[in-house]
Amino acid sequence: MGRYLAIDYGRKRIGIAWGDPALAVAVARPPIICGAAVDFWAELGAVVREGEIVAFVVGLPLDREGGEGDWAREVRAFGKRLREHFPLPLYFFDERLTSYQAALDRTGGRGPLGQILRRRRSGRDDSRSAALLLQDFFEERRMAKDGP
Repeated sequence: MGRYLAIDYGRKRIGIAWGDPALAVAVARPPIICGAAVDFWAELGAVVREGEIVAFVVGLPLDREGGEGDWAREVRAFGKRLREHFPLPLYFFDERLTSYQAALDRTGGRGPLGQILRRRRSGRDDSRSAALLLQDFFEERRMAKDGP
């Protein structure tokens, strides 16, 4: 069985992590930097082939009440383009708090929330967020299968 690829979508960087659903372990991969000089779809295609990806999990940025705003609609549009390029199963999964958790992990929880989140200097947090997203996805599926 192949791996799942989690995607933390962003306009500057796309955080990615892959994992084996049988082992329920996610590993952060280097983020893909977006820009005019980068062929994003070619880079993602290389990751898909290397990782033997069989499905995508895309973080969906819901608001506190669980609703979808402009950013969530942009992520869904990205998901549509993703399926056009790669006809694999695609799951949207609530990403609330994954960016915050990734920043806390990086800083050890030191500093005020705003300062912790502003320290995001590279794509490492994006890929950590993707790994946390995938771990949560695997855990939710395991819980649904096994029951409480």
